[in-house]
Formats: sequence, C-alpha cells, structure tokens
Amino acid sequence: MSSSQWELRKKCFFSVFSTLAVLFLVISMLIWPQETYHGALYGLELWATILVPSLLPFFIIAEIILGLGIVRMLGVLLEPLMRPLFNLPGSASFVIAMGFTSGFPMGAVLSRRLCEEKECTNAEAERLIAFTNNSSPLFLMVAVAVGMFGQISLGIILAISHYLANILIGIYLGIKSRFPNKKLIATSFPSPSRITKEHSSGLFIKSIRALLQAQKSRKPWGELLSRAIKNSINTICLIGGFVIIYAVLIRILQVTSLLSLLAYPFNVFLQICGLDTCLDLSLATGFWEMTLGLKEASLTPATLQEKAIAVSILLGWGGLSIQSQVTSVLSGSGINPHLYYQARVTQGLLAGIITYLLTLNDNWFPLLTTPTITFLPPEPSFLSTCIFNFLYISNFFYLTMLSLLFVATITLGLNFVAKKISR
Repeated sequence: MSSSQWELRKKCFFSVFSTLAVLFLVISMLIWPQETYHGALYGLELWATILVPSLLPFFIIAEIILGLGIVRMLGVLLEPLMRPLFNLPGSASFVIAMGFTSGFPMGAVLSRRLCEEKECTNAEAERLIAFTNNSSPLFLMVAVAVGMFGQISLGIILAISHYLANILIGIYLGIKSRFPNKKLIATSFPSPSRITKEHSSGLFIKSIRALLQAQKSRKPWGELLSRAIKNSINTICLIGGFVIIYAVLIRILQVTSLLSLLAYPFNVFLQICGLDTCLDLSLATGFWEMTLGLKEASLTPATLQEKAIAVSILLGWGGLSIQSQVTSVLSGSGINPHLYYQARVTQGLLAGIITYLLTLNDNWFPLLTTPTITFLPPEPSFLSTCIFNFLYISNFFYLTMLSLLFVATITLGLNFVAKKISR
C-alpha cells in the first residue's frame, strides 16, 4: 500500500469516526437533557467565574504591549540570553513570562501574535508553544494545593515539577533545533567577532532605538485599545465554547458509563508504574478535562504521594479541552501543533518523575507530614473579590517585572564584561 493510499484511508477513517462521535453526542444530549443542562451550566460557571477574570485582563494588556513595541525592545535586550538557552529570539521572553504566570492558553495566543508581528518564524513559534502553555501559579498554589487537597506544601512540589519539566523541554528543543538531521547549522551560533561587535554597540541603546522605531508606526491609542479588547473577547469566547462543550461531553461519558470503560488503559498504566489503581478514573477524566480530573484525584483513597504524581501527570497533559483551545487559537496561522501534542505527553511523564523524586524523601519536602487544612472559606463578597483580583493582578505584574529586571541585569552585566574584554 502506497503512502498516498494510506493517507486517504486514514482521512476517511477519521471522517467516519468524527461523524459517529458527533451523532452519539447529539443523541445522548436528546436522551439526557437534564445532564446536558447541568454539564453546560457547570462549564459556563467555570468559564465566567474563573477563566474570564483571570485571563481576559491579561489578554488585553498583552495585546497593548505588543502594539506599543515593547516586545521589540525586549527582543533586542534579551537576545543574548534566549539564543543560547532556547535558540529563540529575545522577543520570546515576553511569551515565556506571560505563559508561565497567566495560565492556559496564553502561551499559544502570544506565540501566534509574535509570529504575526514577524518577530519569530513558524518553526520558532512551534517550539515556543510547546513549552509556554502552563498552569498559572495561582491555580497550582491555591486552587489545587489548598482548595482541592488542603496541603500547602503540595503547591510548591507541583509548581517545581510543572515548570521545571517545561523548561527542560524548552532547552531540549532549543538544542535539537540546532542539529536538524544531525547536521550543525552554522547560523545558529554567531561568530565571536559578531558577538563582540553586538556587545560593543550596546544592547541597551539598541533596545531603546528599537522601541522608538516601533513607536513611529504605532496605531492611535483609541484604535489600539479597541483592537486589543476585540481580539481578547473573541479569544476568551472561543475558550468558553470549548470549556462548555467538554463539560457536557464529560457529563455524557459519566452517565453512559463510558468513562469507566475508558479508565481501563489508565488502570494498566498505573499498575506498570506501581501506583494505586483507584486513580484510574481520575486520569480518565483528566484526559478529557484537566480540572475535573484533578478534583476526582483529590477524592480517591490513594496516598498523598501517589495523588501528587497523578496530579503532576494531569497538569502536564492539560486535557483534550485545553489542547483543543490551543489548536483553535493556532488554526489558520500556519503553525503546526504536532510538536505541542508531543510535548504534552513528555511533560506529563517528566513532571510525574520529578514529583516522585521530590516526594521520595520527607526531609526535602515534608509532604506527608504537613497538616491538612480543613477550614471552609466564607462566601466571598463583592468587595473581597475585587480586592483579590487587584492583588492578583498586582502580584502578577510584580513577578513579571521582577523577572524581567533580573534577566535584564544579567544581560547588561554580560554586556559590560564583554566590553571590557573586547578592549
């Protein structure tokens, strides 16, 4: 059988399978309208109360920052750091900072915008997307660790394993991109004379010039703000649609007992890994929708270490719901998401291994001896919610600016040393 015939058969099989799956979902929604309603209501509530307040402001701010040309300034300033580490342009540092602090799917949204602004190539955007779509620190430390498990130290372990796994993936992809087909690309490594020349010209001065040059072509403030709001609302509404449809799908799978059937492969996986098989249903649920799988894992009778490993795997995988959101964001951009899918499997397994190593010795992180938080938080008022959102946004900008200041300090220090050596 030739490759063209195989591709044709694969497309036909996928079309038939997709049609049957959609028909099954429609018939199930007609048979169980009440379950469909509750699933859609849960998805809408999750989108309106968590995703919109936590993502929409950052979507708007990120669009404004891109329009002001600040990313071009960062691109010039941080190029000496991003190229050796990730083999990416300096402007990708903005996507990394926002992706690691704002949560899904900020990394994909900004990577596409960066590609549209001609700040990176499609191949660089594919690698950038593969390791910049993360859970936010607030979600890991508060929603999961404290809200679901009542364990403060668990948030530290999950954050270390989650972010370290993605950083390692980014470094690996950067190294691999320099050796396509096991051949070294000479242009990936600038010559010493070129480095000396770039340092001697002054990175800071060049970054300011890039910012001023971008300001000349900047759109008026009214047009810039309206475009940022319009693009951000379109993106957040698209995300909401995926959250609702996957919430309905999960509810249908539960009521038809198909979810229990899908848990068998995960049961085998847990047996191979030596983990408690009671986590199979949580992995099956998280395979489709991450948040529901995390909640299911917190209710299982497994040990806290086994729960932490399963949660790290689910956080790395992200769920088909989030992967569909990323795919929809990238549609029509020419960016292939296949590398992103491969990285999700790799990050899930790598994060699980890191969590296992961190919880192997109680002297490193006293996870199993940390007292469980059993208090019930009061019903938040409108004022407390506003204060919380303000503190969250303030903390986000504080961490982002502190990280950028730290990186800029190191870069300027290296620039100063390079000038002294060149003299």
